[in-house]
Amino acid sequence: MTPDQLESVKIALGVAVDARAPHLDALSLRIHGTPELAFAEHEAVAAQLATLRAEGVPVTESAGGLPTAFSAETGTGTGLVAILGEYDALPGVGHACGHNLIGAGAVGAFLALREVLPAGLGRVRLIGCPAEELGNGKVHLIKAGLFADVDAALMFHPGDRDIRDPLMLALVTLDVTFLGKAAHAAAEPHAGINALDALMLAWASISALRQLIRSDARIHGVVTEGGLAPNIIPDRTAARFLIRAADNRYLEDLGQRIVACFEGAAIATGCTMEHAFGETSELVRTNQALAAAFAANALRLGRTMTSRRAGETRGSTDMGNVSTLVPSIHPYLAIADEPTPGHSHAFATASATARAHATMRLAAKALAMTALDVLAGPALQREVRTAFAIR
Repeated sequence: MTPDQLESVKIALGVAVDARAPHLDALSLRIHGTPELAFAEHEAVAAQLATLRAEGVPVTESAGGLPTAFSAETGTGTGLVAILGEYDALPGVGHACGHNLIGAGAVGAFLALREVLPAGLGRVRLIGCPAEELGNGKVHLIKAGLFADVDAALMFHPGDRDIRDPLMLALVTLDVTFLGKAAHAAAEPHAGINALDALMLAWASISALRQLIRSDARIHGVVTEGGLAPNIIPDRTAARFLIRAADNRYLEDLGQRIVACFEGAAIATGCTMEHAFGETSELVRTNQALAAAFAANALRLGRTMTSRRAGETRGSTDMGNVSTLVPSIHPYLAIADEPTPGHSHAFATASATARAHATMRLAAKALAMTALDVLAGPALQREVRTAFAIR
C-alpha cells in the first residue's frame, strides 16, 4: 500500500466513525445508564450486539465460555489485530472508570475497519472483555485461546490526561478470614476470641508496612465482614486487599510480607487465619512501536500524547496479561478539562458528557488507523516484533 493509498483509507476510517457518531454516543450512554458489575454485564453486551447486528456483523456470543464476552471478526489475510472493549462498572460509583466509552469506542473502530479495510490486507478481531475491574476477564479469554493468533492488541482508556505509555502495576488480590469464638461481649467476654481484634491488629501492621515499601507499590483493602453486633464478640471477620507492584518478583515478596502481618495478628489474638491469593494482573508492557503509531494518529486528529510522569501510576489491569502475551497498548485519553480522579462520582459524571463522547470517537479513529498501520506496514510490523522481543 502506497502512502497516498494509506492516507486515503485513513480519511475513510475517520468518515466511517463520524457517520456512526449518533449510534456510538447512544451506545455509550446506554451502557453508562445501566452499570453492571463483573461477569454480569448482560445489558451492556446486549447493547453492543444490537449495534453490531444492525450492520449485519456475525457475532460469537459467550466467547471463551464467558456469558458476557463476545467476539467478531472482519477482513481477509494473514495478519490479525485485536481491538479490545470493556464495559463493566464499579460498585457504588457506576462507570467511574469510563468503560462505557471503551466499549463504544472499540465497536466504532471495528465497524469503521469493516467498512473500509482493503481486501486481503489482514484481519481485525473485536473482543468484548468482561470483568476488568474485578475478575480478570481477559485472563479467562487468554486461556480460552482468543489471543493465540493475535499479532497486536489495541485499546484505549479514558482519563484526565493524554498518556501514551501509562504505568499500570502488576496486581494480586488477597482474601483473608479470621476465625475466633463468639461470646457475650459484656457478660462473658473472657470466653470469646475476638476475630475483629485480629483484623484490626493486622490492619495496623499493614499501615506501618506502607512506610517501608517501594514508592511504586501499593497496598489497599476493605473489610468485607466485621462482626454481627456490638454485644457479640466477633467470631468471624474478613477483608479483601489489593497488592500492586511494578514487577512480579516484588509483588510476590510483598504478598508474603502482608500475609505475615495477618499471621502475627492471628497468633496475638488466638484466632485462626485463612488466606487465598487470586490470579495476578500482570504489569502492562507498552509496545513502544505501537504506542508511537497510536500517538501519531492521535496527533493528526488533534491530540498530543505525552509519556507518563516519573513516579506516576494508573492502577492495574488485566490488559497487562495480554501485553505479556502479544504486543499491546493501553493509552489514556482525557475526557475532562481538569484533573478528575478515576473511580470517583465526578469521573462517572464526566464519562457521559459530550466531551467524553468526542474523545471516544477520536479514540475509535486512532485505534482503527493504528490497526491499519500494523496490517499495511511491514516495517512497523518488524518494529513491533523487535520492541516486543527486547521489552
